[in-house]
Amino acid sequence: MDLQQILSAVKDTDELLIGDGVISQCGQYLRKYWNENKVIIVADTNTWKAAGSRLSRILESEGFTLNPPVIFLVPPMLHADYENVERITAKAAENPESILISVGSGTINDLVKRAAFETGKPYLCLGTAASMDGYCSSGAALSTGGRKMTMKCPAPKVIITDTEILTTAPPEYSSAGYGDLASKLTAGADWIIADFTGDDPIDPDVWEIIQPRLKSWLASPEGLAAGKPEILTGIFEGLNFSGLAMQILGRSRAASGAEHLFSHIWEMSGHLASDGNPVSHGFQVSIGILCVTALMEEVFSHNPDDIDIDRALEIYPGRKERAAEVKLLMGALPSWEDYLEICLEKHLEKDQLRCKLLKIKEGWSDLRDRVWERLPHYRELKASLLKAGCPASPEDINLSRTEAIETFPKAQCMRNRYTILDLAYELGILDTCTEAIRQKGEYL
Repeated sequence: MDLQQILSAVKDTDELLIGDGVISQCGQYLRKYWNENKVIIVADTNTWKAAGSRLSRILESEGFTLNPPVIFLVPPMLHADYENVERITAKAAENPESILISVGSGTINDLVKRAAFETGKPYLCLGTAASMDGYCSSGAALSTGGRKMTMKCPAPKVIITDTEILTTAPPEYSSAGYGDLASKLTAGADWIIADFTGDDPIDPDVWEIIQPRLKSWLASPEGLAAGKPEILTGIFEGLNFSGLAMQILGRSRAASGAEHLFSHIWEMSGHLASDGNPVSHGFQVSIGILCVTALMEEVFSHNPDDIDIDRALEIYPGRKERAAEVKLLMGALPSWEDYLEICLEKHLEKDQLRCKLLKIKEGWSDLRDRVWERLPHYRELKASLLKAGCPASPEDINLSRTEAIETFPKAQCMRNRYTILDLAYELGILDTCTEAIRQKGEYL
């Protein structure tokens, strides 16, 4: 599928424009899709300087009426808190005929995305960094009442990103974007596994949007680190294609696997960088990629004859025992009972598990080959992440190696979405594989 075919298949986003100087076309697209002539620009002090002020001048010269912008002061770091959404919706209520325009990347876009939903009108996004895949995903990750959740809201109608602006973004933003895009490698491997077991069949049209293009998007981590415009453009395109794939599928499976579950655990545990600020999603996911790839290598180091179905059935817990396990693992996290419910939903009766394991053992060699055809090995992935400026060890994000390794069983409790974690758990080897990772110095 090319871009126009992809856009024709999604519900929310009508245009994705990436190129040099395209900020000058924002007014053209506003007139194409909206009847209003008034706008409210939402930015923070950094993105206002990078692009918001310039956009304001362009639109004013083209006859648009600019209401006072909403500009969040940074530092301190801007958080995706629901109270910031309320600040935007209050300004929109004062100017009900205005179009909201987000100027920024992850946090700004999520705030405006939800605010636009609450005002009942679509919005335009001017992206300023190739930092994450959430620009055109449906839903916004926001914190309310001390808990982070994905809130319902459509993606932007129009996304415009000027390559020149991308090159001015802080290098760590682009590195985070590389990590987030690289996570589609492990996510793809997880989908292969879930397809094989019958838990989540691959949608071939959605698969084709991301997976065949990944190699070219990720091919030059050195170019990304050097800030080459054509490489940044490719990363931004890949991130947004991932968001569009999620729009089409209606869920995050297309772009998110077990690596994201590690990130979710750390974020919910209050994990912070050494400077006291949250670690970027892309940097957390980078370490998640390495955790998952290490587990893939350990799991698929087994041969079919190594799969002991009788032992797996013997150690597989009953529902009460499993509930106790989940409480022990997740009890310190907010709303841990939600994860208990998830784990019990995906808990199998032993006759179901036996049938599943027989199928897995019979097709093991084929499954292993399909996974390694898609997923680079640990050393290769680590080298690429380092070249792109991403963290490549837990300590790089202020996390101990022990803390990272202890996350494996917790991450398996996070979602009812089949991944390598579930495969290892059902085979009865998650603990032994995790211990093997602990013992081998080349991992993490």
